[in-house]
Amino acid sequence: MNDGARRSRIAFLWVGVIAPLAILALAAVVILAWMPELPDPIAIHWGGDGVNGYAPQWTYLPLTLGIGAAVILFDAALALFAHRLPQSSTRPAVRPWSAAARGLGAINLGVAVLIAFVAVSGAAIQRGLSDAADAPTIIGWTGIGLVLLVVFGVVGWFLQPETPADAVEPGEQAGGLALATTERAAWFGSVAMHRVGWIVILSLFAVYLAVTVFAVARAPYDGWTGAWILIVTSVVVLIAIGCGIAFRVRVTARGLRVRSFLGWPDTRIPVGDIAKVEVVRIDPMADFGGWGWRIGTDGRRGVVLRAGEALQVTRNSGRVFVVTIDGAQQAAALLQAYVDAEASDRTTGGAS
Repeated sequence: MNDGARRSRIAFLWVGVIAPLAILALAAVVILAWMPELPDPIAIHWGGDGVNGYAPQWTYLPLTLGIGAAVILFDAALALFAHRLPQSSTRPAVRPWSAAARGLGAINLGVAVLIAFVAVSGAAIQRGLSDAADAPTIIGWTGIGLVLLVVFGVVGWFLQPETPADAVEPGEQAGGLALATTERAAWFGSVAMHRVGWIVILSLFAVYLAVTVFAVARAPYDGWTGAWILIVTSVVVLIAIGCGIAFRVRVTARGLRVRSFLGWPDTRIPVGDIAKVEVVRIDPMADFGGWGWRIGTDGRRGVVLRAGEALQVTRNSGRVFVVTIDGAQQAAALLQAYVDAEASDRTTGGAS
């Protein structure tokens, strides 16, 4: 690890881990000091008609520390250990830090301030009340918290040093296979998220599903609006997971096709629309800010499910599509052969 990356990681630990956890802890201390003055049960949810959700007086403490710390530590683990996740069989060197990791540190600081501010505000407006039903609305305070989220997120970004620029390995121009005029070949492959990714995604979805089930169980008392939002969101998230964790890749005389196992997204690039075929090395966090069907900071689009070898196709329009897959060299060579044959046919046709 170079000195620039080391400085960035230390700054991330202070800005994205230590400071956010300290902010949450201070908020918990304030709420704990106010507990003798708070009603029991305490209000934890507001609707259009005022308070419509209650919980034991101590609930604000685990909500503040538990939810906040869980988000912060998850983001920290992602930023600090993403470069150690399983890669493709080529196992190229992966950059130990990136702008995406710096962004996670900034988000952590903003989220901690939001959670702490809303929790303290919710307790403050209930101090001295004998009945939490008399508490005024918290909507205005939540709006201020969202503004603070943005402000401290920006501050957190600039408190960290600029991401060190590592030399990025240029793409390797694909060499075409020698195919006879009447010969046809095809290349098939598949790529799926590693089991580590599966475990993380399914664990997070399980937590979200538990929250949804709880909301549905509480719906007769708290109203169905929030429950329906969670139900619809759960279905959308489940479909998104199914569409983004495994893809089939096919190279034929027609061109390149990358299709989700569920049928969508389905990317087709005809041979006649291909300007360049390359094999590149991809770092998901550094190049695309994560995994899945992604759009990179440089405008590239593609299916990025692991670090390592990837097939990269530049279209005639200049748009670039990338898919990370083992055997990218073979796929690129065959695709280049068909691109060369297409170009030769156009030239021959034009000459005649």
